[in-house]
Amino acid sequence: MNYAMAATVALALASPAAGQESPNKPNFVKSVKAPGLDVRFLDFKWDEEAWNSLINGGSHPAAQRSWVLARLMLQTDPLWWNGKVIRVGPALLVLNPRRGSAPATLEIQYIDMREVFVDHNVIAEPPDTETYAIAPAAFKKVGHTLPRLALDLQDKGKAFDLSVQYGNRKATVTLTRSP
Repeated sequence: MNYAMAATVALALASPAAGQESPNKPNFVKSVKAPGLDVRFLDFKWDEEAWNSLINGGSHPAAQRSWVLARLMLQTDPLWWNGKVIRVGPALLVLNPRRGSAPATLEIQYIDMREVFVDHNVIAEPPDTETYAIAPAAFKKVGHTLPRLALDLQDKGKAFDLSVQYGNRKATVTLTRSP
């Protein structure tokens, strides 16, 4: 496993004090793939208190910074999301917490993998870099709760549906092959 890659796909669900381990620590780097698109993520443990603070605002450590949900690797062709092009190469899917009256958002941003540095005890925050597109985080409550973050990628012919489920909340990002 490449630790630099793992750091870029991390969710910062808690900011434990020095020497303490996060209760949301992931077990594995996972991936979902479709022709031309590879998505990697860490399977962080569900934490409803952290989630509520991210989406509704609050003082939980998870709501104090953005989460990198996944690293996307576009291998052959650009894709579009909300009318914006996402270039071939690496990108991040980021969940930004609610800030005041501004809702939580999903963002896809460029990432230069050479800019990622690793401290094995710290999970990197998303770097300040070019944003491809941003949209409100439209997570909906679903009937079943997963114990860990899960992503699913479906090739729909002219588009990919990337579903993100954390606990009992789910959102789908549709990436199209043309604008």
